[in-house]
Amino acid sequence: MKALVFDNAFRERARRKQAWGFSLLAASAGIWLWIAAQLLLPYSVTGRDAECQSRVFYTKEAERGRPYQGYADAEGTRCAAERDWAGLLALLLLSLPTAVVGTVLYTSGGTGHRLSEHAAEVNRLKEFSA
Repeated sequence: MKALVFDNAFRERARRKQAWGFSLLAASAGIWLWIAAQLLLPYSVTGRDAECQSRVFYTKEAERGRPYQGYADAEGTRCAAERDWAGLLALLLLSLPTAVVGTVLYTSGGTGHRLSEHAAEVNRLKEFSA
């Protein structure tokens, strides 16, 4: 009877650990989706008539036939200042430890739960054969 109580408590801890891991992974995925939206979707800036193109897919031809040197040349400094690379990169770097910890928690919780199920099945088989 004590073994059953211990096994149930172990499985509950494993499920809780797996749930925490999933939550951290979901938070990281949300951050990554936000960063992707910031980089890939066009946006508007107050005080500017035209819409700014995305940071990744900007295509404008230069007036003098030469290509633009960068995003600030193509869209202007207001658009470039609105979506700065530094903030997005900092957010990405902050989400990486969350993703790693979430992966470790989810994996270890799932493994612990599965090992507990396996041990219980082995014990049932031993009792059945005896």
